[in-house]
Amino acid sequence: MANNAKRPCKHKLPEGRSAVKAKKKKENIQNVESPIRCNNQEQQKAVSVFTVSAESSHCAITHKQLSELINHAVLGEQRSPLPSWCQIHRQKELKGVAVIVLHGVSQMHFYRYYLQFKKLREKFRFRFSMPPPPDDFLLRIFGTEKLLSQDKSPTVNGTSAVNGHCLMTENNSCKPSDLDKHPIIIKYGRKKRGLTNYLLSEEELIMNNYPVADIRASEGFVHSGCTAKVTDNSPLFGLDCEMCLTTKGQELTRVSVINAKGRCVLDELVKPDNLILDYLTRFSGITMEMMMPVKTKLRDVQAKLKKILPNDAVLVGHSLDNDLKALKMVHPNVIDTSLLFARDYGRRFKLKVLVKSVLGREIQSDQVVGHDPSEDARAALELAQYFIDRGPKQVAKLNLENFQGKQPARESFTPQPEGKNQANGLSDHLKTNCKGVDGKPCFHSDSLLKKLCMGDQKAVLLGTKKAMKELIHQEVWHKIECGTDKEVVQQAQTEIPVASLSLSHLTSYSEYIECNLQMKIHEGLLHEKMRQKLSEMCTVYAGPFCKDFCLESVKRTFQDCGSISSISVITETHKPYVCIEYELPESAHLAVLTLNGSVLDGFLITVQRPIKESTLDCDTMLSKLETDITSQAVIYVSGIQQTMTKEDLSEKFSKFGQVEGVICLGDDKADEKPEDCFIKYGSSESAAKAQAAMNGQEVRKRRLNVLRALTPYHLQTWASQRSCAAVSPNTSDPVPSDRKPFKSRKAKLSQCEGELKDVMRTIDRRVGRLFKALTDNTLCMVLLPGTNSTQYSAPGLCLLEVKQDP
Repeated sequence: MANNAKRPCKHKLPEGRSAVKAKKKKENIQNVESPIRCNNQEQQKAVSVFTVSAESSHCAITHKQLSELINHAVLGEQRSPLPSWCQIHRQKELKGVAVIVLHGVSQMHFYRYYLQFKKLREKFRFRFSMPPPPDDFLLRIFGTEKLLSQDKSPTVNGTSAVNGHCLMTENNSCKPSDLDKHPIIIKYGRKKRGLTNYLLSEEELIMNNYPVADIRASEGFVHSGCTAKVTDNSPLFGLDCEMCLTTKGQELTRVSVINAKGRCVLDELVKPDNLILDYLTRFSGITMEMMMPVKTKLRDVQAKLKKILPNDAVLVGHSLDNDLKALKMVHPNVIDTSLLFARDYGRRFKLKVLVKSVLGREIQSDQVVGHDPSEDARAALELAQYFIDRGPKQVAKLNLENFQGKQPARESFTPQPEGKNQANGLSDHLKTNCKGVDGKPCFHSDSLLKKLCMGDQKAVLLGTKKAMKELIHQEVWHKIECGTDKEVVQQAQTEIPVASLSLSHLTSYSEYIECNLQMKIHEGLLHEKMRQKLSEMCTVYAGPFCKDFCLESVKRTFQDCGSISSISVITETHKPYVCIEYELPESAHLAVLTLNGSVLDGFLITVQRPIKESTLDCDTMLSKLETDITSQAVIYVSGIQQTMTKEDLSEKFSKFGQVEGVICLGDDKADEKPEDCFIKYGSSESAAKAQAAMNGQEVRKRRLNVLRALTPYHLQTWASQRSCAAVSPNTSDPVPSDRKPFKSRKAKLSQCEGELKDVMRTIDRRVGRLFKALTDNTLCMVLLPGTNSTQYSAPGLCLLEVKQDP
């Protein structure tokens, strides 16, 4: 391989993108990273960006940290705290979170079949090592724990209490002091007020992503024309829309408007301007047959709305911001029932839950395909009317978080039949699925799944029947059971773009292992071979030397290329050679580039890697690692004076650009000084400048060697913990692997190598299809869980990226 110093590093552009567009996108991302600098063009694009906090580890994350990120990405800052280790800039622009789990695949598999995982290594810029998975690692990520048994709930003066709120019963009522802590009372006070007190202010409209006049995000939107002053006697109109998925995202397909008397004044199907990819029938109820004769366009509906609505009209809806965006209309007077019925931490009730708890009736029945927008508009309108008529105090007394008592209802509301339990949707769910008395797991009070269940967001779970069995609390998700991974991908391409959270399980590899007895027995050997391959990538041979050469002199020379793990003399050859094993592949690569053909102690030496079957593709592997997307902004530095600290290094290299992290091989050992390290910049341009300027420079009387990193951070940590993946005997195996001769096991494994490569290539292609189906500003996570068994243990890998249109 050519010396990095003699040729510019090649930057591989994503497929189908010109160099100009790629450069522009890189500049945009750099401007958003810490500190964030947003220009008008970026505000118009509204791009979400994921970055790692400077003070956190760039190497590895725990399952708890991953849970923090998912919670924040799905729920937002108001409903979930900021993660301690990373940041999502413009989180409100995120369209959703897509989690893809590759069952049975570990970090070792990713680098063992690195050349086969083309899509994964090209699409995902962020990779983090994860610890070997516990049995319940998915439950830890999505936040399920055991709650107190239902018969052991804490009480306040004989009244059950959950999350600090009293539970209403027929014989008990909350104390005034308890009622004062209710989020509705905190927000609106106790007194009954007119409707003008419940309108969203301009600040609240902006904070909740509503279209607002004179804001760039609302350019091209039509104003409703309702500019008259609103009074407590102004008319209320319920509004709800349904959307489909087109080549430009979600577009309007149906709109319904209900007046204050409950009469439908507008119910129109709308033909989108762009080609429909998915009618989203399950959510919208819209079918191809219904849309065939439709000629009404968005501008026609906008004109009709402007005629229908009086100048002082107040629109009512549940998460009405989405409906107004679909209509591309600005309306200043809004009551949003998802915000009106306030909850702690900015969480929101689902419309279906509120209607059942407050109005005492069912909507959005599971027996009916899709939502009826007129039904939803009427429900939101009646909820607002109920709130205004009864006042905040009476609504707070309903204690919707844990509703158990009889349903207070107005004459106009349809009561449920006698004897029916009118608890809200979550209470029903907990009674069905959380058997606290039997000791079965329940939702943690702050779990993501509970918040999704009670909120207005959708969670989709896709996988084979076997994958479904491994999860509890499936009832919270919209579950789609598939026969094969191919079906999972086909279904996910439709479902993922419309879900706030999706979890897709691909089980091809684990099923292959189960069906292939030989592979199941010998899988531990894969880890052994991968560790061997890593060791060979870190090893070089140097020589020939004379019989009385100085080994210490050779060691000092090769130590300039990096930390040496072991050094030994080979005497079986005609003249002595030296075998040097480095801690990192970069060091060995540097030794070959800089010392091959040099003169050492008067001898012209050759420096080369071992020539074995497993190293024949070493150069190909190294060239791909060199252009890996995760390594473009990272350089490797060796020849560091031991008196230099990480702070010294950061200061020295920061003149070429913002240094996001300095990671040294001895980070886990407090008494060790760095001899080599990785320096991560905010951009690849800064890394290239640092490499060109600092390579060969003398710093404190030592010559620095600088080249592009080959080793991702997490691979460094994994490679340095080789003992973690050691194979141990497992007497429960049908044919214990340790009783088979190594050569025999190796021969049988080689027979499966071709099949394994095909399996990994297929998995990679399917993940690529899923990623392509995502809408822009979707946070995608691919989890390679790792392995944790009595036979062997291997860490997992998390790949992260926010999807953006190339």
